[in-house]
Amino acid sequence: MSFDSILLTIFQRLHGERSAQGVYHILRGKRSGQTLQDVEYYQVKSYYALLPQLSLSEFQQALEKMVADGLIYIDKLVYVTAKGQMATGSEMWRFNGWDYRGREREFGRRLALTVQTLSNLRSGETMFMPIQKELPTQQFVKGFLRNQSKPMNTLSVSLQKELEQALINAQVPELQCTIVIGRLSGYQLTAFTWEQMAESLNMPIRSIQLYYLEALHMLLDFIHQQRNTPLLKELAAGCRVDTYLTQSAERTRKLFERGYTVEQISSLRNLKLSTIEDHFIEMAANVENFPYEEFVTNEQIDQVWRHVEQMQTKRLRVLKEQCPELTYFQLRLIIIIGRRES
Repeated sequence: MSFDSILLTIFQRLHGERSAQGVYHILRGKRSGQTLQDVEYYQVKSYYALLPQLSLSEFQQALEKMVADGLIYIDKLVYVTAKGQMATGSEMWRFNGWDYRGREREFGRRLALTVQTLSNLRSGETMFMPIQKELPTQQFVKGFLRNQSKPMNTLSVSLQKELEQALINAQVPELQCTIVIGRLSGYQLTAFTWEQMAESLNMPIRSIQLYYLEALHMLLDFIHQQRNTPLLKELAAGCRVDTYLTQSAERTRKLFERGYTVEQISSLRNLKLSTIEDHFIEMAANVENFPYEEFVTNEQIDQVWRHVEQMQTKRLRVLKEQCPELTYFQLRLIIIIGRRES
């Protein structure tokens, strides 16, 4: 796995219809209407907020290298070349950026500090330098340990068994198990740094970090679905997004449920109509049983999707030329809703 291969996969799904900046916003998890729309339109939710700390310089360097290698070319928008399509490969990743949005790292920090603490306490060592410096993480782990009724030795064994079983049952590959375990510290044992791990595995640091992120997503997905990992469930508390709407979109949703129209909500909230429409696009993408029939008919949906499939594009300007009677809001809504089952 490489950063380039992930970028190529995203660029492929965007079909040359978005700029490089749009992909940068997806990876960092920008919560704008356009970015949230793109992740739904082009089915790249798994990569959303995958790298919230990604610097623009690293992203630009990756683009320049890919251009130099003939994998992509950029003419305002980004296009994948034939060479790039061959280099993309068919690897099926199990990222789930949409549900975690960087919070999986907090789970990793909590796990590492808990393991380190239990290991030291089992060995009779009460004074040690915590591997995690973040105060919220330290406070969480202190509270977690205080709330346990089991003796520390028993708790340590239980957590070890849960983690081992979770890694196995979540089908985390051996390489990623090695990376996850390598990031844990214990009594007189220090976790590997990214640099040390890169040298040991003979892999780029960014690739190792991506494997680690994927492993955390796989673990968290498994923990979320299971009932027999009580300790890991506690450590994962709050790491999964509980609402997919922005705060502003949530306020719009409540007004809509009270019977207000799009125009009335715009007036009540003193926001542009386009902003409120963005909120409705968010709602259509994330609210179960969203009543899209109040805005578009099934015939209109079928009509637009015939053009999408015939022309192999989801660009609104192109679709507007084919369906001039529909507003841009209706077109966006139809793309978000998806193709109706016949």
